[in-house]
Amino acid sequence: MLLSARQDGLNPRPLIIRNGDGLTINFKLNDRFDIDAAKDGMGRAWVGWSLDLSDHEVYEQNRGIWLLGRRARSQEVATFSHHGEVVAVVAIERIEDIPSLQHQKPKQAIIGRVLQVGDADYDALIGQRVDHYRNPVTYLPTGLRTCRCGCGGAVAGSRAFLPGHDQRAIHDRIAQEWGTTLQFVEWFDNAYGKPGAVTADR
Repeated sequence: MLLSARQDGLNPRPLIIRNGDGLTINFKLNDRFDIDAAKDGMGRAWVGWSLDLSDHEVYEQNRGIWLLGRRARSQEVATFSHHGEVVAVVAIERIEDIPSLQHQKPKQAIIGRVLQVGDADYDALIGQRVDHYRNPVTYLPTGLRTCRCGCGGAVAGSRAFLPGHDQRAIHDRIAQEWGTTLQFVEWFDNAYGKPGAVTADR
């Protein structure tokens, strides 16, 4: 059963990302553009994304107005993406109904906490590439896994490491086996030759 959702007349329908045991709702955002606050159920003068916005501003301006299915109320994490990349992550606390100014069925907005560096869901999801095609609602086969550096942190999508943890993994292993990077380089060059060097038997 798909979770049907769309933003009323403003942005495309949100993408749904499979995340561990549940789902992460991803709202696709257009470039920032102005709207008529008098006709908006949340009284906003603009929606969308631009580079100068903070994550909190992205959330506040785009947390609604969406038509969300019943299953959305059981989800815990929402992401906002722009041009196929996650730009903000929010822990959902609840979903509120927004009365329609055109006497239509109420639509919804999420209420939650904007996540930051250090939050497991933020570190795993921020910057992830997501579907940027015209399909309004899709599922991605993404689930949280453990960072390969051994720290125990959660990673999502095709990532093997949390940001920067690939270098941590390399340096930790060099330190354990060789002591310093220089000692590792010297051992490697003695064992295999310097990278790019032509050996006598080639």
